[in-house]
Amino acid sequence: MRALLDLLDFLMPYGTHSLIVVFLILLACGFGLPMPEDIILITSGILASHGVVQLHQAQLVCFAGVIIGDAIIYTLGLKLGPQLKRRSPFNRILTPERDAKVTEVFRKYGTKVIFMARFMPGLRMPIFLTAGMFHVKWWVFIGLDGFAALISVPVWVYLGFFFGANLEQLEKITRRFQVGIYSILMIAILTFAALYFFRRKKSPA
Repeated sequence: MRALLDLLDFLMPYGTHSLIVVFLILLACGFGLPMPEDIILITSGILASHGVVQLHQAQLVCFAGVIIGDAIIYTLGLKLGPQLKRRSPFNRILTPERDAKVTEVFRKYGTKVIFMARFMPGLRMPIFLTAGMFHVKWWVFIGLDGFAALISVPVWVYLGFFFGANLEQLEKITRRFQVGIYSILMIAILTFAALYFFRRKKSPA
């Protein structure tokens, strides 16, 4: 909650132009800025609840910032390929251990992980980079990432909008929502894993 209050204090003086700053921060998050994306989205909703910005504008700007940031990372992976792993700051984010983990997940579950990555903050950027390196079709990437963003972005912004006047209650609801999201994600991962092993077992040797 401290991070949210600090961001709110930082954005308030910008008034109606605060959404420009939000957009730039979301782009920076795509490049590994160590700030939880949900905090930025919630803060945008709080700004709307205080009449600093319009709610529909906050939704559009946040969605655009998320998708464009992700698309840039995907394009870098697509155009520069494996050599990107040796360049800063990507070599600090896509470490050999994380690279091996993401590559293995991609080989097992395919493009499904692009959708799940939206709810996996620590692996989001490595997965999107790897999607580009694996030459996932751009419309598949945008479709899966966009569908996930259509779920996550409005929810976080609306949470900030409806509970922006009571930050203590907002913190409790946010924690519950995060637990619910991660629980659903874990069930999805286990389901994909079970289907994968079941298919392998059924396939002829």
